[in-house]
Amino acid sequence: MLLVMRATAYLQRAYNHRKELKVAVQALEDSVPDPGALQSLFSVAAQQPSLTNPIISRFVNDFKIQNKKFQQTKFRHGLYEYALLHATQDSLRATQLLPRYAMTWMRAGDSLAELRKLKESVQYYEKALQLDPSLTDTLKPTIARLKASQSVLDTARQDGYSEDALRVALDVLG
Repeated sequence: MLLVMRATAYLQRAYNHRKELKVAVQALEDSVPDPGALQSLFSVAAQQPSLTNPIISRFVNDFKIQNKKFQQTKFRHGLYEYALLHATQDSLRATQLLPRYAMTWMRAGDSLAELRKLKESVQYYEKALQLDPSLTDTLKPTIARLKASQSVLDTARQDGYSEDALRVALDVLG
């Protein structure tokens, strides 16, 4: 039971890190200048060479700020993944120790779903349903949503999106 409780705590921590990750991504996005504004500044610098140095200084400063925000985003994503991996490790171990307890299978499904292991999470949710049919109202919509998400991911992979790009995008979107 301790593993299930610890997995639940790690999942809660991961959810909190995901919220902070979304804030960090938004801050990074807000710090990126509009391409039209950049083009205008380059045009001004080309027309008035005396303004070139101040404009370049501004770009360098903005880049440093963006780099710091990018590092913060990477850090938040790392914390999110760390919590998820520990939640998954604990919940999978709990399914081995308590194979007849539906909550262990459901928590493992939750952890795997957060890790975007959608096919595997569906299998764990289905095992939880098999052990406790009273979870049908809770898990059937979740299983349907995960199957639909898996279909979208399969299509995106076929369209050439990289696994890293998909993983980070899905982590940010939740």
